[in-house]
Amino acid sequence: MEYSQLMNEFAAKCGLPSPETASGAVVIDFNGIAVSFLDDVAGRSVVLHAPVGEALHGKEGRLAREMLEANASLCERPGAILCQDPDTKGFAVIRSVPLQAADPDALAGVVADLVETAARWRERLGSAF
Repeated sequence: MEYSQLMNEFAAKCGLPSPETASGAVVIDFNGIAVSFLDDVAGRSVVLHAPVGEALHGKEGRLAREMLEANASLCERPGAILCQDPDTKGFAVIRSVPLQAADPDALAGVVADLVETAARWRERLGSAF
Protein backbone atom coordinates (compact mmCIF):
# COMPACT_ATOMS: atom_id res chain seq x y z
CA MET A 1 0.00 0.00 0.00
CA GLU A 2 1.24 3.51 -0.72
CA TYR A 3 1.57 6.13 2.02
CA SER A 4 -1.15 8.46 0.71
CA GLN A 5 -3.62 5.59 0.27
CA LEU A 6 -2.86 4.32 3.79
CA MET A 7 -3.33 7.79 5.30
CA ASN A 8 -6.62 8.34 3.45
CA GLU A 9 -8.00 4.95 4.53
CA PHE A 10 -6.76 5.48 8.11
CA ALA A 11 -8.43 8.92 8.26
CA ALA A 12 -11.69 7.46 6.93
CA LYS A 13 -11.53 4.69 9.56
CA CYS A 14 -11.08 7.31 12.29
CA GLY A 15 -13.87 9.53 10.91
CA LEU A 16 -11.43 12.26 9.90
CA PRO A 17 -11.28 14.19 6.63
CA SER A 18 -8.74 12.96 4.08
CA PRO A 19 -5.40 14.52 4.99
CA GLU A 20 -3.26 16.52 2.61
CA THR A 21 -0.34 14.17 1.99
CA ALA A 22 1.41 16.02 -0.81
CA SER A 23 4.18 17.19 1.52
CA GLY A 24 4.64 13.69 2.91
CA ALA A 25 3.71 14.62 6.47
CA VAL A 26 0.36 14.54 8.25
CA VAL A 27 -0.28 15.69 11.84
CA ILE A 28 -3.35 14.40 13.68
CA ASP A 29 -4.27 15.34 17.25
CA PHE A 30 -5.39 12.48 19.51
CA ASN A 31 -6.72 13.94 22.77
CA GLY A 32 -3.94 16.53 22.99
CA ILE A 33 -1.18 14.28 21.65
CA ALA A 34 -0.12 15.55 18.22
CA VAL A 35 1.07 12.57 16.18
CA SER A 36 3.09 13.30 13.05
CA PHE A 37 2.91 10.70 10.28
CA LEU A 38 5.96 10.96 8.03
CA ASP A 39 6.43 9.29 4.68
CA ASP A 40 9.83 7.57 4.73
CA VAL A 41 10.09 6.91 1.01
CA ALA A 42 13.60 5.48 1.24
CA GLY A 43 12.63 3.05 3.98
CA ARG A 44 9.20 2.28 2.48
CA SER A 45 7.61 2.97 5.84
CA VAL A 46 5.50 5.45 7.75
CA VAL A 47 7.22 6.99 10.76
CA LEU A 48 5.08 8.18 13.66
CA HIS A 49 6.37 10.85 16.04
CA ALA A 50 4.74 12.35 19.15
CA PRO A 51 6.41 14.96 21.34
CA VAL A 52 6.40 14.19 25.04
CA GLY A 53 7.91 17.31 26.62
CA GLU A 54 11.04 18.49 28.32
CA ALA A 55 12.78 17.44 31.51
CA LEU A 56 12.13 19.93 34.27
CA HIS A 57 14.41 21.19 37.03
CA GLY A 58 17.68 19.87 35.52
CA LYS A 59 16.53 16.25 35.47
CA GLU A 60 17.37 15.72 31.80
CA GLY A 61 20.15 13.19 32.40
CA ARG A 62 18.11 11.07 34.80
CA LEU A 63 15.12 11.08 32.49
CA ALA A 64 17.27 10.16 29.47
CA ARG A 65 18.65 7.16 31.41
CA GLU A 66 15.12 6.07 32.37
CA MET A 67 14.03 6.29 28.74
CA LEU A 68 17.02 4.25 27.58
CA GLU A 69 16.16 1.60 30.17
CA ALA A 70 12.56 1.59 28.92
CA ASN A 71 13.80 1.18 25.34
CA ALA A 72 15.73 -1.92 26.41
CA SER A 73 12.43 -3.65 27.22
CA LEU A 74 11.47 -3.32 23.55
CA CYS A 75 13.78 -6.23 22.78
CA GLU A 76 10.98 -8.37 24.17
CA ARG A 77 8.02 -6.58 22.54
CA PRO A 78 7.52 -4.14 19.69
CA GLY A 79 6.54 -0.62 20.58
CA ALA A 80 7.41 3.02 20.47
CA ILE A 81 11.01 4.10 20.95
CA LEU A 82 11.74 6.97 23.33
CA CYS A 83 14.15 9.61 22.08
CA GLN A 84 15.54 13.08 22.59
CA ASP A 85 15.68 15.62 19.78
CA PRO A 86 19.31 16.72 19.45
CA ASP A 87 18.31 20.28 18.49
CA THR A 88 15.43 21.12 20.84
CA LYS A 89 16.43 18.67 23.63
CA GLY A 90 12.74 17.78 23.89
CA PHE A 91 11.70 14.15 24.40
CA ALA A 92 9.44 12.21 22.03
CA VAL A 93 8.19 8.76 21.13
CA ILE A 94 8.66 7.38 17.62
CA ARG A 95 7.68 4.25 15.76
CA SER A 96 8.26 3.05 12.21
CA VAL A 97 5.77 0.83 10.39
CA PRO A 98 6.68 -0.86 7.08
CA LEU A 99 4.17 0.14 4.40
CA GLN A 100 3.96 -3.41 3.05
CA ALA A 101 2.68 -4.61 6.44
CA ALA A 102 0.45 -1.60 7.13
CA ASP A 103 -3.29 -1.38 6.80
CA PRO A 104 -5.70 1.04 8.51
CA ASP A 105 -6.53 -1.41 11.32
CA ALA A 106 -2.89 -2.22 12.06
CA LEU A 107 -1.99 1.49 11.95
CA ALA A 108 -4.81 2.26 14.40
CA GLY A 109 -3.30 -0.19 16.88
CA VAL A 110 0.17 1.28 16.47
CA VAL A 111 -1.18 4.82 16.93
CA ALA A 112 -3.10 3.79 20.07
CA ASP A 113 0.10 2.32 21.56
CA LEU A 114 2.13 5.41 20.61
CA VAL A 115 -0.44 7.80 22.10
CA GLU A 116 -0.67 5.74 25.30
CA THR A 117 3.12 5.71 25.64
CA ALA A 118 3.35 9.47 25.00
CA ALA A 119 0.62 10.16 27.56
CA ARG A 120 2.37 8.05 30.22
CA TRP A 121 5.70 9.83 29.68
CA ARG A 122 4.04 13.26 29.67
CA GLU A 123 2.49 12.43 33.01
CA ARG A 124 5.86 11.26 34.27
CA LEU A 125 7.46 14.50 33.12
CA GLY A 126 4.73 16.46 34.87
CA SER A 127 4.56 19.05 32.14
CA ALA A 128 2.02 19.98 29.54
CA PHE A 129 3.44 20.18 26.07
